[in-house]
Amino acid sequence: MVNEKLKELIYKDEEKIIEQRRKLHQNPELSMEEKQSNDFIKKELESYGLEVKQLEPTGLVAEINPNSDGKTVLLRADFDALPIEETNDFDFKSKNPGKSHACGHDAHTAMLLAATRALLEIKDELKGTVRLLFQPGEETGDGGKAVVKQGVTKDVDSGFAIHIFTNIPLGYAATGYDQVMAGNYFFEVNFKGKSAHGSTPFEGHDAIMMLNTFINAANGAVARKVDALNEPIVLNYGTISGGSVANAVASQAKLVGSFRFFTNESADKFLNDLKEIAESSAKLYGGSAEITFNQGAGPVINEKTSTDIAVKVARDLFGEGKVKTDMKVAGSEDFGFLLAGYEDFAGMPGAYMCIGAKNPEDPSTFPINHAQNFNPDESVFKDGALLLAQYAYEFLNQD
Repeated sequence: MVNEKLKELIYKDEEKIIEQRRKLHQNPELSMEEKQSNDFIKKELESYGLEVKQLEPTGLVAEINPNSDGKTVLLRADFDALPIEETNDFDFKSKNPGKSHACGHDAHTAMLLAATRALLEIKDELKGTVRLLFQPGEETGDGGKAVVKQGVTKDVDSGFAIHIFTNIPLGYAATGYDQVMAGNYFFEVNFKGKSAHGSTPFEGHDAIMMLNTFINAANGAVARKVDALNEPIVLNYGTISGGSVANAVASQAKLVGSFRFFTNESADKFLNDLKEIAESSAKLYGGSAEITFNQGAGPVINEKTSTDIAVKVARDLFGEGKVKTDMKVAGSEDFGFLLAGYEDFAGMPGAYMCIGAKNPEDPSTFPINHAQNFNPDESVFKDGALLLAQYAYEFLNQD
């Protein structure tokens, strides 16, 4: 059952949760540049009497009951914004041109601050440590990598994070066991050929033809070399450029794309496939290819015990039939780095959950995450805060 003291504290705190979210919403900052937001959060945490560790370049960690002999649970909120121009016209809209909190990270931060305030009030009831992580750079994946490399997952017994979504109605939640969200890689392929007059293309090495062959072969690899049921790959081409004039063979061409995956093994295999396809496509027309990769997120793999607790807590809060447990989407979330680890730095067991922020009676809340007019229903914020706080209480106080 939901801890009634936590519920009372957080629900009475609703006005402050909304106020803090709106303040963050007005001042969005892009990934790994969140200096003002970082300072605001740090000042808040210090005002609660917490010792705060500053991460680099941004990001914060604090602990409730840091000297406990019990287990450690980590609660995480992200706080970066997106390079999206906001079109909402309410009085707390973004003050920073070309930047907005179009994904709800401002709300996540306000919810975790509220959960912190409530947990501090009952800290003597907690049989362990609550580690609070305010993470930068989720949208690019740089934040997840950075905080893992700075040791935030060390000695954590379970981690929990939530995300508000406006494609889920108010009062509902969704999560899953094992594979929940995809990891993603960004890649860039540069083809180099030889220029020639358009009337004698045989005298050149056409980089655009190399690129075209690459696209067709990469699509073929997804269709015929990938296990679409168990280890699917979702491939996307974002930008293409090449050549300089209509009547000349292109000596260079570039493609920038990305792909989503659900296991590191399938990603490694597809990375190798793309490299071989790029090289063979270039060789076919007498040119060369260089391909580079950058991992944006790891797959979110929910651990069973943590997911069991998340489901129980959400059902206690929202109701038995209002928690979906078979969520699997191709979207990415760099919480996956915290679960799986990054490079030589170990991750932690944990679970990730989405909660509904769409009000069926208010069409202004319908735009999906990353829309210019993203506008989650603010009434969900208190429930998100309670979900975070209750997860920590439930995990630490379980038998």
